[in-house]
Amino acid sequence: MTAPAAGDQAVLIIPSGVGSADDLVRVWVAFALDGVPLVPRLRTELVVEELVSNAHRHGGLSCVLRLSLDDSHRFLQVFVDDSGVDDGADWVAGSGLSLVDGLTSHWSVEWRARGKTVWGEIGVGMRIEAINAPPQPPPQLWPGRA
Repeated sequence: MTAPAAGDQAVLIIPSGVGSADDLVRVWVAFALDGVPLVPRLRTELVVEELVSNAHRHGGLSCVLRLSLDDSHRFLQVFVDDSGVDDGADWVAGSGLSLVDGLTSHWSVEWRARGKTVWGEIGVGMRIEAINAPPQPPPQLWPGRA
């Protein structure tokens, strides 16, 4: 999948060393998807939660969440970039990735020289003109940071 241009997406950098940032990420995603119909918005929130959780658990360090619309503006795209290395092992689709598989029209993993991107697309069912680009939350809002 080709990543969208920088101006066509919402980007959240999730720093390393933070505790559970689920609530903060959830609020950020809700703001980014304000105006998106309820069901695809909820599907996207669940996919984001699972992919970000996996990135922190398996990818280490910080990760980057990117939300965008595809060229038709009928699919939401979720990208989570992390610094996890390819250990050559097959990915086992546990309950979390099974959830991602069920909520997306398709998803995949793309390995890079320094990490990976896990992405998925969620059908919206209608044309969406744009998504919001919320600002990066300040450091003091991240759990475990002051």
